Amino acid sequence: MGVQFGDLVRQYPWHIVCVVSLLFIVGQGLIIYLANKNNWSLRIKPIQILVFIILFFYSLYMIFTGQSTM
Repeated sequence: MGVQFGDLVRQYPWHIVCVVSLLFIVGQGLIIYLANKNNWSLRIKPIQILVFIILFFYSLYMIFTGQSTM
């Protein structure tokens, strides 16, 4: 399985970056929503969220322009 996953990363690096960053953004949004709804105290790291948003849009740009290698 390690070889297959390595081939997947080499073949679709920007797709994987896009999916991981999107999952992080959605997860953080869900955590923030639940914390506000349930009056939980929460420490938000806006720079980390901003970096993942930039990575998401950068990976979309690379996918749309046909850039396949990192």
